[in-house]
This record gives sequence, C-alpha cells and structure tokens, in this order.
Amino acid sequence: MSPALVVIEDADRDRQLLERARSFALGEETHLVVLSLATPDEYEEVAETLDAIGRVEHTTYDEDAILTGLASDAEDLAAETLGDDVEYVSESTVSGDNQAQDILATAETNDCDHVFVPGRRRSPTGKVVFGDRTQRVILEFDGFVTVSME
Repeated sequence: MSPALVVIEDADRDRQLLERARSFALGEETHLVVLSLATPDEYEEVAETLDAIGRVEHTTYDEDAILTGLASDAEDLAAETLGDDVEYVSESTVSGDNQAQDILATAETNDCDHVFVPGRRRSPTGKVVFGDRTQRVILEFDGFVTVSME
C-alpha cells in the first residue's frame, strides 16, 4: 500500500490531523510521510540561532541541520501522536508562496495516494487575491485528500 502524506505546520493545531492519519495508516496497514512546512522567515530564524551556537562551539551547521531544527516540533508531535503503532518518515521543506506545489511534489516523490492537509479559513475574496493552497491540492492531487478545519 502506498503511504499517506501528512502536512504539519503548527504542532499544537495539527495534532488532530495526525490522529486521523494514524487511524488511516492502521486501518490501511501503511506508513506515513510527515511533511513539516516552514516559511523563509522561520528558516532564517533557525539559521541565525544555529549560527550563534556554532560560533560558541566553533563549528558550522549546514542546511540539513537547519531543516532538522525546523522539523523538530513536528517530529516530536509525530513521535508522541503516532507512537510505535505506525511507521513514518519525516521530511521538512522551506516553502514560500508555492506551498501547494511543495506538497504535491512531496506526495509524488513518495508515491503517496492520500494527503492529509490542514485547511485555512479564508473569505472568497482572500482566495481570489492570495490563492488557496488547500483548494489547489484537492484539484491537482491524483488521490484522496483529507482536510482538517480547526
């Protein structure tokens, strides 16, 4: 069975989404890919923190270390929520204006047939002006999409 992709943005808010994905994975006997999305600002914040630590420790941190730092909250949430019952892998990416494309690319790369994505409440005008990531994933993903609206 193909894995399912779970998109995590906010560890506290996305717990319910992970719990739904856990139930799905147990029922389908599959594993999950947990994708942590970070903004460029979050990336810079972690990079600056690791740079400061590196100066004290006389070492440098590469992009993988920064992405690992960005994904740490999501990884902790996944470990806590999924436990030992569900196999999963964690990935992280820095995503700006094209989050839907990053989600779709990750799903394709991992051969996922189901995507769990947090929704956002937006007005119709907001969707037109700013686009709607969730709507694009629903329309362009060739599989099932579960949206959690918190």
